[in-house]
Amino acid sequence: MRKDFFTILEALCKLKISISLNTNGTLITKELAKRLAHYPIKVYTVSLDGSSAEVQEPFRGKGSFDKNIAGIENLREEKCNVLISTIVTRFNYKDVENIVLLARKLGAGQVRFNDVVYVGNAVCYHQSLLMSIKEKFELLEKFRELRNRFGSFITGSILQIVDIMEEIKAKPKEKFPLQIYSCGAATKKCAIRPDGWVVPCEIVWDTKAGNIRERSLSDIWHNSPVFEAFRQTLEIKEEEISECKGCEYLRLCYKGHRCQPYYYPGRRFEHKELYCWREDVAAVS
Repeated sequence: MRKDFFTILEALCKLKISISLNTNGTLITKELAKRLAHYPIKVYTVSLDGSSAEVQEPFRGKGSFDKNIAGIENLREEKCNVLISTIVTRFNYKDVENIVLLARKLGAGQVRFNDVVYVGNAVCYHQSLLMSIKEKFELLEKFRELRNRFGSFITGSILQIVDIMEEIKAKPKEKFPLQIYSCGAATKKCAIRPDGWVVPCEIVWDTKAGNIRERSLSDIWHNSPVFEAFRQTLEIKEEEISECKGCEYLRLCYKGHRCQPYYYPGRRFEHKELYCWREDVAAVS
């Protein structure tokens, strides 16, 4: 943990902003949780990628699970609002129900299940993380069941995929130009890299909007052309993705997450096998 963490936190508390903390929980001792509880942190988002050491540790490292759970328990002892966040991969997709039950047991406010966004290290290991389309459909069916049982306690992009699949059944055709609306990036949040570069969010890590060593954060937030672009509706014309013409799964590839079309619309980019539902579904049909 940064030695100046609490200096930064105290500075943030003086601003009229909502503060949340993302952590893997492994460093949150009882003493640290007690100290954190004195600050107006709205939610503590704690990563948890399995309901047991056997599931999580091949992915997160030996010893991570017990430290993870202890951190969550320490936060809950101080009545901190905990959101458990799980990235669903081939490693843990069969464990999602157990993760929900564990989150309930630990007293979390919600548990969020997100799909993998293939940036950063995930690009290097995408073949080992990626579920087959058969596994993906099995997962979506499981989440339909879990939502019926647990309601709003579960959230995340996996449930957005479930919703989009239902939309496809009701209205299979998509009209052009495709309109992808803005998300939290550059509208509700941004991220500051260790080297001072400000980016729209932690996912689009290489999309530089300005450097706080040269400009104020306020100036970058209000005047950056990059941020302004992220706040606009993104339109994709039919001729830009001619290979996707007529595909009933366009909503899944382009509307589930703003960063998907930003990084790799259709099959035009290096890891093109990641987002073509039409061909994958046909292969298993």
